[in-house]
Amino acid sequence: MTPTSTCSHARLLAAVLPLLLVVALLPTAGSDEPAGKDAKEPKTPVQVTIVDEKPVVVMPVLPVDPQPRITYQFGGPMAFGLLVEGKRITYAPVGGIGTLFKIDEKIIAPGNLPGKLEVDKAPLEPLLGKKRLGVKSVYVYDNIHFTHTVEVVPGKPPGKAAVGAKRRMDTVLVRYFIENKGQQAHKIGVRAAMDILIVDNDGALFAAPNKPNQILDGVELKGKDVPEYLQVLQRPNLQNPLFVAHFTYKLGSQMEPPTRVVLTGLGAFGGGWEIPARQAGGDSAMAMYWDPRELKPNSKIQLAYAYGQGIASNPENEGKVGVDLGGSFEPGRTFTVTAYVEDPSPGQSLTLELPPGMERVEGKELQPVPPPSNDGNSIVLWKARVLRTGQFALRVRSSTGVTQTKLITITRPEVKASGKGES
Repeated sequence: MTPTSTCSHARLLAAVLPLLLVVALLPTAGSDEPAGKDAKEPKTPVQVTIVDEKPVVVMPVLPVDPQPRITYQFGGPMAFGLLVEGKRITYAPVGGIGTLFKIDEKIIAPGNLPGKLEVDKAPLEPLLGKKRLGVKSVYVYDNIHFTHTVEVVPGKPPGKAAVGAKRRMDTVLVRYFIENKGQQAHKIGVRAAMDILIVDNDGALFAAPNKPNQILDGVELKGKDVPEYLQVLQRPNLQNPLFVAHFTYKLGSQMEPPTRVVLTGLGAFGGGWEIPARQAGGDSAMAMYWDPRELKPNSKIQLAYAYGQGIASNPENEGKVGVDLGGSFEPGRTFTVTAYVEDPSPGQSLTLELPPGMERVEGKELQPVPPPSNDGNSIVLWKARVLRTGQFALRVRSSTGVTQTKLITITRPEVKASGKGES
């Protein structure tokens, strides 16, 4: 980031790692004057330089066990099945989850003519230098590019984690990047559907946190009724469900969740686009819809869900934080530290650490991140005071494990001798 050399600071919203962002402080490197009631009023304003250090990941939300626990097998373009440590969570271990596109009332299966499968199961590129386990496919139809990715990501169980728990690589994040590279607008819809089987039960049923104490069978969840995650129970017993798989739908503001989820029986599947909700009758199935919406020329959207044993979070943005410094850095004056948290993680908190030479005057050192506003962001605010000039490193630490440091240098230029210098 380009250093700033004035006392007034524009917002510094730092883009952080796939995980979260934080601000913190390092020890003072020296000072040239005290501040307080007896300090003389400065004759020249201080000069300030602020530099962002690269964010440091101390520990993620929970540590990750790197051993992959989930495997996928493709049976056709954008159609794959899943096993978790050898246990089936789709009826077909090969090609068990299929995708259809709807383009201006036409139902299109990826890979079919007149479209073209330009990329088929290519390895994912590294993200911020970190290797990823997954593949992507690209299907092009009438200048509309559909990129489908399947990536193994960490999952976590619902509820409070046990002491020493780790996130397991037991979940896949599935994304559809859709871009209209043509000159005409099109209405685009996506459907992902599957025949459900959990371990040994072909009629596994469902539960959701927004439908407490209910077994869900033969229902359609729409709009706000689509939960953060959906449980698929090996046994329809909320107290003793045995193996539980999870669909994760709320993955951050950049990835759109399904507009509706249909919990049904396999017998409801026909040859058309719509699959009605019916009771499973011993053979359960489900479908997720991103209902058709207009995609204008040169515009794009990203749709996503995750499925596996655990509940997934967005690996590119787990409570990402940006930091803004404002106010006065004159000794004895106050400045503000504002942290902007994008899509905060559950239970996320931020800690402001100040070195000698600065002191906190407003806001607790550790603050919980409040619920996000309508734009998906939250704000945490502190006020602090500069006690003297010198070099400082200000940090904010996130409970999700990332620390960002701002290096602040505060100096006072010497007054040239003119016969009327400072006494």
